[in-house]
Amino acid sequence: MKYKSVILTERGGPEVLKVIENEMVSPKGSEVLIKVLACGVGRTDIAMRYGYYPFAPKMPFVPGYEIVGVVEAVGTKVTQFQIGDRVAALTVYGGYSEYISLEQQHLVKVPPSVKPDEAVALVLNYVTAYQMLKRVAKVQAGNKVLVTGASGGVGTALLDLARLEGLKVYALASKHKHEAIEKMGATPVDYKSGNWEGFVKSKEPEGVDYVFDGVGQSYISKGFNQLKRGGKIVAFGYPNFKGMLLGLFKIIFLNAFPNGRKAKFYGISGVYKKDKTTILEDLEKLFLMLKEQKIKPLISKRMPLLEASEANAILENQAISGKIVLVSPELL
Repeated sequence: MKYKSVILTERGGPEVLKVIENEMVSPKGSEVLIKVLACGVGRTDIAMRYGYYPFAPKMPFVPGYEIVGVVEAVGTKVTQFQIGDRVAALTVYGGYSEYISLEQQHLVKVPPSVKPDEAVALVLNYVTAYQMLKRVAKVQAGNKVLVTGASGGVGTALLDLARLEGLKVYALASKHKHEAIEKMGATPVDYKSGNWEGFVKSKEPEGVDYVFDGVGQSYISKGFNQLKRGGKIVAFGYPNFKGMLLGLFKIIFLNAFPNGRKAKFYGISGVYKKDKTTILEDLEKLFLMLKEQKIKPLISKRMPLLEASEANAILENQAISGKIVLVSPELL
């Protein structure tokens, strides 16, 4: 039996992603063979494509950071899953494929009642947002929060979860994305206005409790200046390795002065590599929240699973709010 996947063989733009055909291999030991139903497309995929991401494998490889699928076959040592189970995984790479084999330790069961495209949006974006809110910042109801890059996948996840936590949120995004942000209960702020800092300061003269920054560059310092005494900025998801390094250096610099404010960088790949326990635990909580309709991922576009090149091009042009999801033909 053969199946198709989208492979990356060289650095470059979306056009370097090519569809190839593979021979199916039966799972062995604790491996689980999964038919991919949905795979997210994110900025980490773009960073890998240009060679900027430190956790990417050597080329050639199949990108695709997160998947939801159904178990097709199991190895002889698999005890936690059986054929027909709906599962999810933080793959880091390998998701742009009709089938994928993974060790059972990386899988989480997905409630059969939830939609695969919405479920896959939780695996990276919502877990990142949830961990930053609950485990890093440890927010409390009534806290005042500023989110940069608020219209992206993690940004909209932060807004959705912040609403449940009873936070007052200011969300930086382009003007044409403000309507979607308002629907998520946040106050939109046009970062192109020329004086967004003054606007936020006028609303919160004492400063905000937390800043979640997914943009980097000057936004680290600008966000830090919006903090009240005792506040914290949490940086995440910088689009390339250089940006991440510069961000880390700036965070170290900001933390060097005793001014009552703190800065921290959160990277889900590093956390997962060190200890995946909390990530899998939080993913299970989020799936339950999705099942109970407490959260609603913003899906901007659903595309055929093998059209990863076009999906990358759309995301790279920044023409969307929320998440782009690749789905198997039967879900279109």
